Amino acid sequence: MQPGHFIAVVAVWSVGAQGFCSSGEECISIRSCLTIVKQLTIAKETSDLAEKRLIISQVKEKVCGERKERTVCCARESSSLEEDESAGEGGEAVSIGLFKNIFHDISGQAYALDSKTVLIKGFTYDGEGPDTFFLAGTSGSRPSSRKGDVVLPWPNDGNEYSYNDRNIPLIKQSFDGKEDIVLTLPPGKTVDQLKWISVWCRDFDVNFGHVNFPENFSL
Repeated sequence: MQPGHFIAVVAVWSVGAQGFCSSGEECISIRSCLTIVKQLTIAKETSDLAEKRLIISQVKEKVCGERKERTVCCARESSSLEEDESAGEGGEAVSIGLFKNIFHDISGQAYALDSKTVLIKGFTYDGEGPDTFFLAGTSGSRPSSRKGDVVLPWPNDGNEYSYNDRNIPLIKQSFDGKEDIVLTLPPGKTVDQLKWISVWCRDFDVNFGHVNFPENFSL
């Protein structure tokens, strides 16, 4: 999560009382609500402080549940992603594919939300890797450290990393499919340039699981 995005999220949860969802909405993780994710992305990128404040105010009105859960009221149709979704002028998520497990119970469905953002729905991982992070490549069909030229830090701290940086944020927890992952590409890279995304262990130079982008993938 980049600094501006982090500040926006903190501002959202500085609100005191948590509201209740109306009919047609469900209280879900903020990362699972595409509408809110897109709003916060706009708030992160805009230099217009008035617009930023307006977006944060609107998102605050959608906060629900316990503060520590980071949940929002989301329209049911905007939170549900079908595997056969394709790109449209309305900005719908574009299906990339399913993660293939090699080790450590990797699974999940990957979607491109826009040219800089990938969503992994229902991500699973047993959390047992010692030096694990998301690694992507703009060439080749099989993940490797040699072809892995795009580090996708999660949690995203707003910094850009190369493969050999020892301070890359590592995936230090397990996932049981109840939480979704949002990955943000670094400057100069776009989703349609990628050929694969891997859950990669640098210590053992091994791919725990990956998803390949469809041939001629575009947004």
